Amino acid sequence: MNWKTFYNISDQIKYWIEKILGTLSALLMIGVTLFALAEIFRRYVLGVVFEWGQDAVIYATMCSVAFFICVTQINRGHLVMSAFLQLLSAYSFHRIIGLAKIFVSTVVCIFCGSLTFTSISTIQYSIKINELTESLFFLMWPFHTCLAIGLGLMSIVAFLQIIEDVHSYIKGDHFREKIELSTDV
Repeated sequence: MNWKTFYNISDQIKYWIEKILGTLSALLMIGVTLFALAEIFRRYVLGVVFEWGQDAVIYATMCSVAFFICVTQINRGHLVMSAFLQLLSAYSFHRIIGLAKIFVSTVVCIFCGSLTFTSISTIQYSIKINELTESLFFLMWPFHTCLAIGLGLMSIVAFLQIIEDVHSYIKGDHFREKIELSTDV
């Protein structure tokens, strides 16, 4: 397989992750915001609330964030330290910037991959004990599953970025690339 094929596959994987999870996350956040506003109206105007309303808002917000963390990794906007990168670039420490990108992608891949691996037992345990939210209305295992999906896909994206970063470093692109304001170092 040549590099052009790899980059095409990598770009397609990232495109579909961003399209599906980004859209799902946005729709979920819009829905939960509207629900929270309705709950505010119900509480302060009508004087009634759903007992499970607060848990629903927290649950849905966290699921939305869990899905969107992968999209931030695709855009290399997860851990942004642009001032530090611009300082390194100003003093022509291009190799350090290239190596830092590889290092950060590797750390993200390993960290998120290990969290995804350990989340499997958490999901199984949550199903086994029939764990519920504080209001005892929602099962917790779907939330754990959403978090595992977000972190797992983030690990896959970071793995693809490791390969891209190493290839870019070997080609010497770090000498020619302009520092992006949203790189993940």
